[in-house]
Amino acid sequence: MSFFTILRSIEDLLYEVMTWLIFYPRTMWQVIRHPGRMIDYSDHEQSDKPEEQYIDTLSPPMFLMLTILIAHGLQITFHAEDQERRGGVAALLGGSQENLLILQVVLFSIYPLMFALGLLKRSDQPLDRKTLRAPFFSQCYLGALFALLLTIASIMLRAKMIEIQVAGLVLSLATGLWYMAIQSVWLSEHLKITRVRAAGLSFRTLVKATLINAAFSSLFFV
Repeated sequence: MSFFTILRSIEDLLYEVMTWLIFYPRTMWQVIRHPGRMIDYSDHEQSDKPEEQYIDTLSPPMFLMLTILIAHGLQITFHAEDQERRGGVAALLGGSQENLLILQVVLFSIYPLMFALGLLKRSDQPLDRKTLRAPFFSQCYLGALFALLLTIASIMLRAKMIEIQVAGLVLSLATGLWYMAIQSVWLSEHLKITRVRAAGLSFRTLVKATLINAAFSSLFFV
């Protein structure tokens, strides 16, 4: 590889990272304001050519990863990480912040994956890498905000002041209800079922994802 090729690669990388400063807050604002529209937007983008996808926002997986990076930074800043719980596989990884960050990305990605799988299963679509891609990508937008809010709530729950702990509990419950409400609308529209049935399906899927997340967490951090 020539020097100019390396220089060009660095140039492209620098440009990509700098665009995050513009398109990350823009994407986050759109997810906060119109979460349902962002799901539809992602589905529409999947029909475009790869080079034309998500040109005015961050791609959903990248948005999810950057959001979890920010959430992880908040945990470190407020000393909310429990060092005593870093046993199991996490200990084998040397307690590296980079490795722990990767684990958090995987753990929070369970939620988009479970809802994407649930949609495919109940719509009688074949399960393969192609059919799973669109619903998983769209779910990453919701999963990112869900992860950030839960992380903030967990930080508040570990505060010393009881008022902050109560606020953290309220935030965690509100986040769960918001997530289920958006998922209920999404499932209702795609599966052509009533909102009541969709709400029940959303609740069951959320519980399953949380149990899987807890199982992996106990393996990594106990």
